[in-house]
Amino acid sequence: MASEAPLARSALAVAIAGVIFGFCFVPQLLGLALGGISLTREPQGRRHALLAIALSIALTIVWGVVLGALLKWWASNTT
Repeated sequence: MASEAPLARSALAVAIAGVIFGFCFVPQLLGLALGGISLTREPQGRRHALLAIALSIALTIVWGVVLGALLKWWASNTT
């Protein structure tokens, strides 16, 4: 049961906070780290941990694409 997996729940909460605070890179890293630790220590929270890891990776990819687009735009507009 997920109520017995506090690391998995906190990993999911931090990953969801990363959606809200998407401009900040820290929640994605923290959600990824907590999800990985939770997978090894709490087998009953596997679903929440995997969801947190997937969400963190997806947000990191989106963050990287947006940052790359901004850098490309900035490089093309500098004279």
